[in-house]
Amino acid sequence: MSSLWRRLIQSRYAAAITPGLLFTLACIYAWLLFRVPILYAFIPCVITAHRIGILLHEFIHGIPFRRYRWNHNIVTLFDGLLLLWGAMEVFRGTHLAHHKWLNSPLDPARESEGRTRGKGFFATLAALETVQALVYLREALGGRKPYVRRKRVFAAMLLSLLITILLLKTGHVDVVWKMLAVTLFTTLVPISLRGAVEHYSYPGDPASTNEYRVRLPLFNLNRHVHHHEAPFVPWYLLEFRTERPLPNRCYYTHWFRVYITREFTLMKADPDQS
Repeated sequence: MSSLWRRLIQSRYAAAITPGLLFTLACIYAWLLFRVPILYAFIPCVITAHRIGILLHEFIHGIPFRRYRWNHNIVTLFDGLLLLWGAMEVFRGTHLAHHKWLNSPLDPARESEGRTRGKGFFATLAALETVQALVYLREALGGRKPYVRRKRVFAAMLLSLLITILLLKTGHVDVVWKMLAVTLFTTLVPISLRGAVEHYSYPGDPASTNEYRVRLPLFNLNRHVHHHEAPFVPWYLLEFRTERPLPNRCYYTHWFRVYITREFTLMKADPDQS
């Protein structure tokens, strides 16, 4: 860690790091969508969108701003701007529930596992993050997920609709399908891969979550043990808690071992919550 970076994250200006990065990545994402042919922009868009989501995860935990409502407003704003149609609000609610009841029967991840641990094509299909998001969205709209704010879901849906109409009226129909394609791929691949490596392992593993190495930085979310120990610590202060984090290949191989060979299962409950 450079001395300049160390001084920045310890200074009074550290609180501006995450909002500043979010704004920068949003501008890069928009430039890629509007100005670069999709053949060349698709992978950079996926990488950028994934990291926008990770930064929004900071707002979900209420880290950047003192008042949670301000953080929540940013989440809802991007939920609409990114044409997520309320899915980010559903993730916000289920993710905070996941932290509260980590790996216990009340953890939404445990509920998800119950739908996806069967064998065969349809069980594997149900394991995909996109399918899980749609199931949770349906349940949230039906009032079966009280930790999801339905008014926020509807607000994000309305904003997504307005953005879509604006893009269509201004002749940018291509941007609409590009955004939807990027979101679908990001959810199906990198987010799904990350979900498997973070919370699944061999039966009997005494740990409650994994930390792992990555080739492309994830704003330290791969330091996942520390994140669960202290969910209000900003990403730039997270540290590895184990001497030997999983090697970066596990980011790709865990999903196969969870959903194809079925060797891995959801890790044990957090001792503090069980």
